[in-house]
Amino acid sequence: MPVLLSQFIEACRWVGALLVLAVHSTNMFVNLADIMSAPHAASVYAWWFFVSFELGHQAVVGFFAISGYLVGGAVLAQLRKGKPFLRDYLIHRFARIYIVLAPALLVTAAADWIGRGWFGDSGVYDWPVFKDHDRVDLFLGSLGNLAAIYCDFFGTNGPLWSLACEFWYYISFPLLLLPFARAYSPRMRAAGFALGLAILVVMSIPSGGWFRFGYLLWGLGALATLATRPLVKSRWLALALYVAAIIPIRLLVRGPVLVAFPLLADLADLLAAVLFLNLVVTLRFGPDEGWALFRPQLHRRLADFSFSLYSVHMPLLILARAIVDQRFGALWARELATPAHWATLAAVMTAALLFGFLFARVTEARTNAARRAMRAGFETAENWRRRRFPPPVTEAIVPEPEKADA
Repeated sequence: MPVLLSQFIEACRWVGALLVLAVHSTNMFVNLADIMSAPHAASVYAWWFFVSFELGHQAVVGFFAISGYLVGGAVLAQLRKGKPFLRDYLIHRFARIYIVLAPALLVTAAADWIGRGWFGDSGVYDWPVFKDHDRVDLFLGSLGNLAAIYCDFFGTNGPLWSLACEFWYYISFPLLLLPFARAYSPRMRAAGFALGLAILVVMSIPSGGWFRFGYLLWGLGALATLATRPLVKSRWLALALYVAAIIPIRLLVRGPVLVAFPLLADLADLLAAVLFLNLVVTLRFGPDEGWALFRPQLHRRLADFSFSLYSVHMPLLILARAIVDQRFGALWARELATPAHWATLAAVMTAALLFGFLFARVTEARTNAARRAMRAGFETAENWRRRRFPPPVTEAIVPEPEKADA
């Protein structure tokens, strides 16, 4: 991958995660209902514009496109090599997901237990969106990556819905393409395709979810790796096209307009994903250097815990809201924003970032170690199977020597 593209993707990962954190934090602690009726500082208007649900949602759209480009693109690259790849691929994907997902669910359970036990009288955990979500079946459903597909999310960790979708994309995509993998036997290719198709159908049955549409965006990211040349050679023009689409999406795809034209949301997401991937392809074929803003190593360090931050931030915010409601009253956070509200927002976001970083040190940072452990486990199991069930030994048939003529 060209250096500039790698730097750009790293920056997008952490900026997207930070934007999602900022959107959810603002919804919890800062009320800007008077943004159009009262004067505010320029910084407040900028925060209102950028830290909005619409742009936070576009960050998630970007996550899907990047994931498809990196993970789906890797599958396409492996298919072209003509070598067996499925076992190592699945080890990589399972380790990447579960090294974070399982601990994140435990953090959710712990944070919600503390919140319900010590600050439950604040009423936050009885909000309809969270009520009766502390069930074991929902924990197991989220652990099986079924949240928002076949069950509600566990506890207060709603953002894990996107991870559930991506997990099944990871599993089904290589299986659906296995008929093109000549390194495997015809029976293996047929069985893999059948399993991939079954996963796709089963996960697509529930209506109202984002699985099917998200798969389209994810698949576009994978297909973008097959481009042989950029549609737009200038990276500045490609960036301008993306920004020119995002601004009207931010201003128009909301409120009454969205109610009147609900299909507009999907069309906007599709347009944003295509133009974002157009920018990615342009950077792929562009020069290695450029855009000094993306050169600092800070982007990589921040990107290294963006997945962890996304996975644990919501239960921390809800716990903080419960503490604030008990300390200042349930109506305080709903009041129009004051300096105290902005200070609370800054403190909570800082605490979430710090926790996300520390959480990543014991989870996400150990992904490669988890992969090595899984690979060693598979090799140990395979060696045991060979010793326990050795292949049958066939005796060589030695032809009898021909008798000499008398």
